[in-house]
Amino acid sequence: MNVNPESSVSSKIKEAGRHSIVYGLGSVAQSAVGFVLLPILTGALTKEDFGVYSLILMASAVAGAIFYLGMTSALPRSYFDYQSADDRRAVFTTAFVILLGGALIQSGVGYFGGQLISKALVGRNNYSIPIAWAFLGSAIGFVNQYFFSYLRILRKSTASVIFSLIGLPGGIGLTLWLLARSPGDLAAPFEALAWSQLAIMLIFIGFFGKEAFTFRIQKEELSRLIPFGVGSVVASFGGILLDWADRLIIEHFLTLADVGSYSAAFRIGTLINIILISPFSQIWSPMMMEYRTHDNIKELFTKVFYYFMMIGTVTLAGASLFMGDILPLLIRSEISHQMISVILLVMLGTLIYGCTNIVAAGLLYERKVAQVSYVYYTVAGIKIGVNLLIIPVFGIVGAAVTTLLASVMIPTGIYALARKYFSFIIDWKRLALLGFNLLLPLVYGLFYFSEYPIALPLRIIWFFVFCILIYFTCFSSDEKVQLKNVVLQFVPS
Repeated sequence: MNVNPESSVSSKIKEAGRHSIVYGLGSVAQSAVGFVLLPILTGALTKEDFGVYSLILMASAVAGAIFYLGMTSALPRSYFDYQSADDRRAVFTTAFVILLGGALIQSGVGYFGGQLISKALVGRNNYSIPIAWAFLGSAIGFVNQYFFSYLRILRKSTASVIFSLIGLPGGIGLTLWLLARSPGDLAAPFEALAWSQLAIMLIFIGFFGKEAFTFRIQKEELSRLIPFGVGSVVASFGGILLDWADRLIIEHFLTLADVGSYSAAFRIGTLINIILISPFSQIWSPMMMEYRTHDNIKELFTKVFYYFMMIGTVTLAGASLFMGDILPLLIRSEISHQMISVILLVMLGTLIYGCTNIVAAGLLYERKVAQVSYVYYTVAGIKIGVNLLIIPVFGIVGAAVTTLLASVMIPTGIYALARKYFSFIIDWKRLALLGFNLLLPLVYGLFYFSEYPIALPLRIIWFFVFCILIYFTCFSSDEKVQLKNVVLQFVPS
């Protein structure tokens, strides 16, 4: 039930911003294990072993994109179709039963098919143990993502962050302990992930089990949840194919060491997903469903789309100017200018790709999510074909360029399909101003950082000048007043 069905666009944006900040802490906490372990693993493993680790991680991600059966995406769409708390609990329970079945199947595939998967990935069957742990950890992980989705629907953002923090010390500490016992053991990070995810799952059930679950299955929802979920799986697999096929092509034409370098750079490039896109989508997904019948919904979409891109532009400018300073803290192996270029190209692509969470609204509202797969698989086919031609020539930078191009094509194609059912105005003029302001910092980071280094204090000044330009050229008069009022709230009187 809508708590405030007549709430203004401004209040909705404040709601999205407030929860996004909280979810940002949770997103950072959830991803912190991977990033904290990045310098540990790149220091403890050879580039070749890190390449194998990346391929196993890819395989578990692909499995997770299939066996979660789309329930995390399907839940918010069906949940708000009901008004009573008991009906909503039944929807949650029904989707969970489907999800749990997928998790059990994935765990079995990893355990019993580990040798076959190892042989397919690297041509050797001696990585079955890390694969089994990786598939188990991924399965428990998407069950926890489903629980997090439930907390987001209820706007329990603080609880979501606390649960995210639970796995942080265990995941890192257990990995370090396992690596100390067996140096170079590829199973260590995956085993640590599985145990930490299991702890989160059990604690969630202990605290929220009675509130979330019921013994009733919503049978009429099965015919809605399953088709929606299958459509989400088909689309998700297309997204996974877009991200991970590059590694296999790099392995084929280059080396496992190049797979490791590209994977490390790619992971850092997706930092913008952790600090901006994921926190935003976590609150935006339930909001866009809950408020879809409001009269001001199109105005909300227009403003949210622009503010999302504006914050992303500022983030990308900072990364362009300071990535060379940050990178040695994240990667212990040799760093090249190629890696910085890959990071920035992937980061720009990830930002643009993140718009899909907004522009796909029409397909989600009409339960036509399967149409998203048309775009994903078309673009994936184009990208793979182009990569087969340019990766042998341009190496990992070529893979990053195609990632950027694909990231532009996907939201463009999806919006072309979705606008038939729901459309909103996109302020192209202001978006062009954002791009113009970003151009100089981005070009410097991509091409000139290593050859013509600028002293850190001067780059800090440059960044502040950039922010001032954004303020004067990309904010309307009313937005400047609103921003000023927000800032004054934090200034002591």
